[in-house]
This record gives sequence, structure tokens and C-alpha cells, in this order.
Amino acid sequence: MDDGLFLSAVLIALALALSGPAGLILALRQRHRLHVLERRLALVEARPIAGVGPVAASAPPPAPEPPRPEPAPESHSPVPSPAPASSPAAAPPRGAVPPVAPQQPAGPSRPFPPLPSPPSIEERFGTRWTVWVGGLALAFGAALLVRYSAERGLFGPGVRIAGGFALAFGLAGLGEVLRRRLRGAAPVPPAWPDVPAMVTAAGTVGLFGTIYAAQALYGFIGPGLAFAGLAATGLAAMVAALLHGPALAGIGHVGALATPLLVGGGGASLWPLALYLPVVAGSAYAFAWLKGWRVLAVAGGVGAAAWALFLTILPGESVAVHAHLVLQQALAVLVLAVLPGRGVPDGQARLDRFAALALALAAGVALAVLGGTASDGDALSWAAAALAATVLPALAGFVAAPAAAGSAVAALTLAGALVLWPGASDPANAPSFLLWYGVENPGLLIALAAAGSLTVTALGALRFLGGSRLPYATALSFAAGAAAAPLAALALTDLRVAGGAVAPDFAVAAGALAAGFCGLAALCRRQGSETPSPALTLGLGAFAAAAVASLCLGLVFALSGGTLTPALAGAALATALIARRLDIPALRWCVAGLAVVVAARLAWNPALVREDLSSRLILNGLVLAYGLPALCFGLAARAIRLPERRADIPEQVAQALSLLLSGLFVFLEIRHALHDGDLSASGTSVLEQGLTTLASLGFSLVLTRVAGSSSSPVIRFGGLAFACLALVQGALGLGLAANPFLTDEPVAGGLVLNDAVLAYALPAAAAFALARAARGVRPLWFVRMAGGLGLGLSFLALCLAVRHGFQGARLGLDRETGQAEWYAYSVAWLGLGLAALGYGILRGSASARLVSAVLVGLATLKVFLLDLSGLEGPLRALSFLGLGACLIGIGLVYQRLVFAPAPPPAAPDA
Repeated sequence: MDDGLFLSAVLIALALALSGPAGLILALRQRHRLHVLERRLALVEARPIAGVGPVAASAPPPAPEPPRPEPAPESHSPVPSPAPASSPAAAPPRGAVPPVAPQQPAGPSRPFPPLPSPPSIEERFGTRWTVWVGGLALAFGAALLVRYSAERGLFGPGVRIAGGFALAFGLAGLGEVLRRRLRGAAPVPPAWPDVPAMVTAAGTVGLFGTIYAAQALYGFIGPGLAFAGLAATGLAAMVAALLHGPALAGIGHVGALATPLLVGGGGASLWPLALYLPVVAGSAYAFAWLKGWRVLAVAGGVGAAAWALFLTILPGESVAVHAHLVLQQALAVLVLAVLPGRGVPDGQARLDRFAALALALAAGVALAVLGGTASDGDALSWAAAALAATVLPALAGFVAAPAAAGSAVAALTLAGALVLWPGASDPANAPSFLLWYGVENPGLLIALAAAGSLTVTALGALRFLGGSRLPYATALSFAAGAAAAPLAALALTDLRVAGGAVAPDFAVAAGALAAGFCGLAALCRRQGSETPSPALTLGLGAFAAAAVASLCLGLVFALSGGTLTPALAGAALATALIARRLDIPALRWCVAGLAVVVAARLAWNPALVREDLSSRLILNGLVLAYGLPALCFGLAARAIRLPERRADIPEQVAQALSLLLSGLFVFLEIRHALHDGDLSASGTSVLEQGLTTLASLGFSLVLTRVAGSSSSPVIRFGGLAFACLALVQGALGLGLAANPFLTDEPVAGGLVLNDAVLAYALPAAAAFALARAARGVRPLWFVRMAGGLGLGLSFLALCLAVRHGFQGARLGLDRETGQAEWYAYSVAWLGLGLAALGYGILRGSASARLVSAVLVGLATLKVFLLDLSGLEGPLRALSFLGLGACLIGIGLVYQRLVFAPAPPPAAPDA
């Protein structure tokens, strides 16, 4: 009895607690209305009477206006004489109100509302925080009351469930009563939370909790009935949100999505979930579209994506997972991309960024689900889901032009699906490429690639050809998707099925694809001649470039064994020529994109040729793998050059890749020629290091000469890079790694022409030529670096030539050096110094004369320090005699030629 009285007291207190805030809210509402009426009345009282200007309250009363003179009788003069502007009688006295021309009486004009002031702390507390915390308190209070009754054992489970239902429906009813009472008043600001909606939301939460407790805690109802009750509650809450606002819709949507987690999926089958979840998402999308609640639509999409990813890890049929994915993606594409852009004229169909983001995220979720279910074994269901995930974005762009990004998204989705296609069950007997080891059901893979790519191309081309007034960016999206989808599908299918080997059937398919692109280009040209537009010109360029790319792919499939680099390079050159011929700026960036793809391929694996490379000089597989792409990208950079403008990013990217491929081609050809075609042979030789250094210096010399007429930073920095590479190669390769003095490797050749002389003398001459060409073009340190490299290589070449003449093929320092050889070094060094001096005098080069002084000084030190003790007999005397004669001759040359005194002035005639 005492417990019953206590529970009754608690219920009465709860009723008083609810009625008090409700009465306070009503009183505050009436007070707010009175305040609004007072402000309106004050504005009406302050409004001036028509024809009279407002008078300040603090201003003194105006002085009476002096009597105006009588108007003169009207004259018959056609032009009346104006009164003087500075007449004292016409000037109004200070403080007088100027007269206003009479106006027609107009209706009461609404005053401009004052600028809203930021809400104060009191307003935030009284209008926002109290409502949010109050709604949360109601929900917690209901739950705590049920818990208290269970802990004390006051009622049985049935009474508790009935009480929970009563409290939930009571709160929902109170919310409806408050809505009807308060919605007739002035509307509240949008920033304020809606009190009736919060009360109804608390009732909705209580109803969810009661149904869940009836099934999970007490077992009054089964899972099926609980599932239906929770789902109906969520959907009813979203329906009630049409009256109470989006907050209630969000609560209902979250509750409906959480229902399967609270109750269970209804068994081992996933089909109930696959059909129930799209109904919940569709309801949220429908309410969001009817009321314009984008937040609710986004929440519906997020919930659908979360469930799609969660279903992939649940045990069950993958067919149900794929069906759920297709239904959810179709709903999301319809509401988030198609409906917002429906009915937009082609001339105003600008790209919708929100629709593009929604399509991209939906495609990303689809690929994640496909990747998670790739190994389930149901290939037909997987292929159908992949095809739907590809077609839906393209169909969205076809129906609504602002969603044109769906065409490009569809191409990327198809490429991702082909990459994720499950591999072969027996990888040992399947062709491999990179990380792929064959495919399972290759026929189905080819069908998916063909159906998806042709559908995307057809939808994009039809929408493109039918919308000649489309904006440039929108037309570019359609053209990119329609052209890229078949090319990517063909290349990836060849890699997955044929493993990069020669495939004549894929070459035939590439030829057919090129013919199709030529047909589309012809349609664009024909329609463009009838109704010229930039969009059709863009389509003509895109489809023509795609046709050339298809032919390049066909040649690769038929001849080269599958490398994509020549095909991409040919496509880049064709795209550049088309961009120049038709003046399509967007295609210039396509050239840069193809260059980036090739660069990424080089970064992944710089070896673009197979191991079975022929040993033929120059004309071998390196020409196709490196030389031809280098030439294509170089010509492409020249084709997209803008006249009388600095090189921009697309041109610089193409130039950089052309230089990189050219360098690799020359370096690999040198190694191929010196190792009988075996690029992976171990070790190196002095001739290989010398020719590589010579090639680097040659590149730098050519780029230095070209840099004078080019404004491209790639040309300038490319010359610097090759020169630095030559310096490192000369110092480490020729100076240490392959130096015959240190390695004692045999040097082939005769006395004058041998490997050592060629490896050092030719790079030295190239370095001197580079230093001369760089004057006035490159920095001073660059000129000195090139000259120093040439001097060092010349000195080594001279020393090696002397040693080779005395020692033969092996030139190691550990071999005995004879007196004649020792004397020959002095003669050679002095000769080199005298040659540098002669060049410096003839060319007027102070640097050359300084080099001569260094060499002569080095020879002098050798004679006095080494020859004096190492030589004997006539060689020691000849060493000093020759040195003395050379030094005296050098002094005489300096006195008479370099620093000759000026002649005295001629004496005047007497």
C-alpha cells in the first residue's frame, strides 16, 4: 500500500513537473507576443506623416516662414526668366523644414526591420539549452522510472510495459497539443529548438525503449513483432516530422536503422534486411525531398552506406548484399543527383558539386562492397552489381545534365571493378601480371567490360550530342567519361586476361573501338557544322584523340607484348596535335595527365623491356620502350606550346618526361651495346662510365644552347641536372669506380686510341665545350664546374695515355714505374700547361692561363720533389733543363704578350 501511494505521488509530481514548464512556456510565448506588439506600435508612432519630414524631438520649433511675394502675372514669353538662386527672399530661414511636393497617399509602408543582434547568454539559456536538456531529461526520466519500478518490484512486467506505452503515447500526445497551441502564435526563430517537437521526440524514444524491453527483457513479443513495431515507430516518427520538423525525422530514422541491431536480423537470411533497409532509406529520402531537408537526405545516405558495408561482413547470401547495394545506390543517385538537376536547361546546366560528391562517394562504397564480396564465389551476382554500380552514375548524368560528373565516375567505377575482379582459383597455371594471377570466369569479365564501357559511352555520347548548348565543364565531363571508359576497360581486360602477352584478339577489339570513336567524331563534326558550339568542338577533339589511343593500344597488343608506355605516348602526341588543330585547351591537360601516368609507370618499375631483349645495336626493343615515347612527348610539348607565352604546366610536364625518357634511352643503349644486350649484367667498365658521362654532358650542352631561346624552366633545370649528373659520374665513376689506375682492369685499344683515352678525353672535350657555351647563360659556378670537370678528365686522360704507352693493357698503380715513364709525366704535364697557356693567350681567357699556371706549378713541384730523387743520369738533368727552358719561355711570353708595357708616346715633331 505504501509503495502504491509512493508511486502515485511520483506520478502526480511528474504531472506537475510537466505542467509547470508547459505553463511557463505559454507565459513566455504570450510575453514575447506582447513585446512584438509594443515594438510594432512604437514604430507606427514614430513613422512620419506623408509629406512632412521627421522632426527631432530636441530641435527647437521652426521659425514662421516669411510671407511669399505674390506671383507675377503670367507673361506670354515662351521662355520664363528664372528667379535668382541667391535671392534672400527665396532662401528658407535656418531650421525651417523644406517643403515637400505633395504625393499620392500610399498604404502604410512596412518599416525596415532592425539588424538582428547576437543572442545573449540569457536568451541562449532560456530558448535553447532548456529545451534540449528538458527533452533529454524527459527521456531519461521515463527510463529511470521503469528501472525503479523493476528494482523495487512494484509492478509486474506487463504493468511496466503498459506504463511505458502510456508514458510514451502521453508525451507524444502532449507534443501534439503543444504544437496546436503554439503554432498559431508568431513563428519562432529558426535557431530556437521546437518545444513540441522535443516533447514528441521524447515520446518516440520512450516508445522505442518500451518495444525493445517487451522483446529483449521480458519476452512478451517475438522478434518478428518487435521488428515490425520498431520499424513502424521509426517510419511513424518520420511521418510526424512533417508536422514537427527535421529533428524528429532524424530520431525516427536513427531508430529505424538501429532496429535490426536491437532485435536481430530476423534469422540467418539477409534478405529481410536487404528489403527493409531500402524502405527506411527511401522514406527518409522522400520526406527530405518533400520538405527540402538536405541534412536528412545526407543522413539517409550515410546510414545506407554504413549498412551496406556492415552487410559485407555478415554471414549469408552475397546475392542479398548485392541487391541491397543496388537498391541503396539507385535511391541515393535518384534523390541526391537526379532530382536536384531535373528540368535544368542545357545552357544553364553547370556542374553540381554536391551531386558529383554524392556520386563519387556512392561509387566508392560500391567498390568497397564489391571488394569485400569478391571471394564469395557468386560471380554472376557480383558482375551484375558491378554493372549496376557503373551504369547508375552514367544514367544520372544522362537524365540530369548538372550531374554530368557521373559519366567520369562511371568510368572510374568500371575500372575499379575490373581491378577487383576475383583472380584465378589456380594461380600456378594462370598468366600473371604485377599482383594479378589470372582471372576467374574470363568470359564474364569480358562481358562486364564490354557492357559497362559501351553503356557509359553510349549514354555520354547521346547526352553530349543532344546538348550542344552545354557549358564547357559539363560537356568536358561527358566527353571524358565517354572516351575514357572503353579505353580503360580494354587495357585492364587485356592485362587481367592475357597478362600483358601478345593478344591478336584484343588488337582486333582495339581496331573496332577506334572505328567507333571515329564515327562519334564524325557525328560531332557534322552536327558542329550545322550548329557550331564549343561543346561539339570539344567532343570532336576528345573522340578523335580516343580513336588514336585505341589504334596505339591495338599496335601494342599485336606487336610489343603489352607494354602501355608507347600507346600512352602516341595517344599523348595525337591529343596534343588535336588540341592545337582544334584549339581545345582542355586536351592540353589530357596530355599532362597521360604524362603523369607514364611517369608513375616508370616510378613503379623503370624497366619497360623484357629480359629477352635482342642484342642488335640501337634498333632493338629500347627504341620502342624509351626512344619512341621520348620523341612523342617531346613533339607533344612542342605542339601544345602557347605562342608568345611562357611554358605552362602541361608543356612543362611533357618536356620533363621527354627529357627523362631520352636520358634513359641513351644510357640504356650504351649499356646494351657494351654488355651484348644484357642490361642486368653485373659490373661496369671504364668505357661505359666515360660514354655515360659524355652523354650527360651532351644533354647539358644541347639544353644550355636551347635555354637561350626557351622560357621553360624545365629546359634550364634539365641542363643543370644533366651537368650535375655528369659531375657525379665523372668523380665517382671515372675517378674511383672504373679508374684503371685503381681497378687494374685491362684497357683495350692501341697506343693512341684505346678505351681509357676515349673514356676520358671525349668527356673532357665535351666539358670544355659546355663551359664555353654556358658563359653568359649559366651562373659562374656552373661555368667553373664544367671547366674543372674538363681539366680533371684531361689530366687523367693524359696520365693514362702515358702509362698505357709504357705499361700496356694493365695500368694499376701497384705496377713498377720506370724512370722513362716517370720523366714522361713531367713532359706531358708541361705540354698540357703550355697548351692551356696558348689557348688562354689566343682567346684572352684568364681562366685558361690560370689552369696553365696550376699545371706548370704541379710539374715544377714534381721535378724538384720527385724527379730529383727518383731519376738518375741524363733523365734527371734533362728534366731540370726542360723545366727551366719552359719556365723561362713562359716568363718571356707573359712579359711580351700578356703584361707587355704600353709603348711610350711618340715625341712631337720639331
